[in-house]
Amino acid sequence: MDTVINFLTKCLPCFPSLQNPTISVNGILFRIIRLLGQGGFSNVYLVYPTTSNTLLYAMKRISCPYGSHDATFANAMREVNCYNRFSAANSPFVVKSIDTAIISEPSGAKTFCILLPYFQKSLQDTINYNILKNVVMDERELMEIFIGVLRGVRVLHKYKNTGRPENAEDGAEPDTESFLLGDVEDDFPTDSTELEESCPYAHRDLKPANIMLSAEGLPVLVDFGSCVKARSTIKTRQQALTLTDFALEHCTLPYRAPELLDIQINSEITEATDIWSLGCVLYACCFGVSPFEKMEMDQGASLNLAIFRGQYEIPRDTKGFSEEIMALIRQCLNMDPTKRPDIDQLLEECLRLVPN
Repeated sequence: MDTVINFLTKCLPCFPSLQNPTISVNGILFRIIRLLGQGGFSNVYLVYPTTSNTLLYAMKRISCPYGSHDATFANAMREVNCYNRFSAANSPFVVKSIDTAIISEPSGAKTFCILLPYFQKSLQDTINYNILKNVVMDERELMEIFIGVLRGVRVLHKYKNTGRPENAEDGAEPDTESFLLGDVEDDFPTDSTELEESCPYAHRDLKPANIMLSAEGLPVLVDFGSCVKARSTIKTRQQALTLTDFALEHCTLPYRAPELLDIQINSEITEATDIWSLGCVLYACCFGVSPFEKMEMDQGASLNLAIFRGQYEIPRDTKGFSEEIMALIRQCLNMDPTKRPDIDQLLEECLRLVPN
């Protein structure tokens, strides 16, 4: 169906009644305006309810061609669970889903429809504008945005289990690690003490394009399609290969941590992957591209090899940004994940740099 929708919205401008098909979500009809973005199995559309053309939303549709019996369905369910899970924090820095529906197709396929707020621009749009106009972001403005991003990431990294899984009532599969690591352990522990323990999640695809800017100028983390439990011990070669493939599909290369490039047996993967990505985001805000894209552009370096070796440079011309900002970037881009600051340490340091 998404192929038909894309054809109609792109190729039939002379037939307005045809170029704006509708999608029904839980009895509410939404009319499609245009395609906003697309991935392997998903498309995001700009839509409005037919009852009011002044309200705009983003509609993410995830196609599961083999129904509920494959990894695509499990990944989509995991993404929906993440929206539900983190909405309890009521953070202005983390996107909240508005509604969700799972549509069964006659072929047996299933389609997830996730209704989300619509944001007019992303942090990447701001970076692109600055490059086009040959201007740089004010350092205080940059730090205020970055602090907001950190507060959003903190919601994920400091998540705590509060009880039974969100999807227990609807009979859906629990959000287990088995789809990633072949683990037989349930994602939701039954011991009451464990339920109160920290259960950090990692976004795993932090980049300027996944940081939207609200009408009030606040940064908002979006796209939980890559979000998983942060901590994994890799015990077998198969687990290493599975997680490497997951990173290849879900984690954008210029912002991907080196430990996700070639995952080794007995390695520990943690939320430190997000800290690395945050360092790349901060660098991109200062210099227009991620540090490893810059190495590729300036020196013809292999992007994969530059990341794997942690090979990047801080330009001599820091465009007026302070040494403290450069130091933050270096801390985040430490090749040893255990030596990167955690989210609280990074947030504390940034708050120190921006006095009230």
